[in-house]
Amino acid sequence: MKKVFAIIAVVFIVSIPMLIERLLTNPSNSLELMQTLRIAENPESLFMDENNFDADSVEYIQEEFSPNMVKQFTILEFDEKSFLIQTTPGTTKWEIINIEELPKEIKEYFLSQK
Repeated sequence: MKKVFAIIAVVFIVSIPMLIERLLTNPSNSLELMQTLRIAENPESLFMDENNFDADSVEYIQEEFSPNMVKQFTILEFDEKSFLIQTTPGTTKWEIINIEELPKEIKEYFLSQK
């Protein structure tokens, strides 16, 4: 019984710093994501697929982008229609700013990105 408790304690002690590091380093909203990209020394490491890395876009974000330019959107597909929902960036509770139905061409574009 003491061995099981000791193993659980060791796992707990080892996992707490990893959890704290993950919470502190992963962006949780659009503003944090923009700030992470702005200060990243190695921005390609932030991409899941490095083939999607566009150096020109990241350079623009790092040099020209302003927090006032950050917009946060969600695309919701419902009943064969797609909606673009603009929400408040950088808040813990999102508030809806605007909802618009997407035209078919844009809907098809986003559906092809899966």
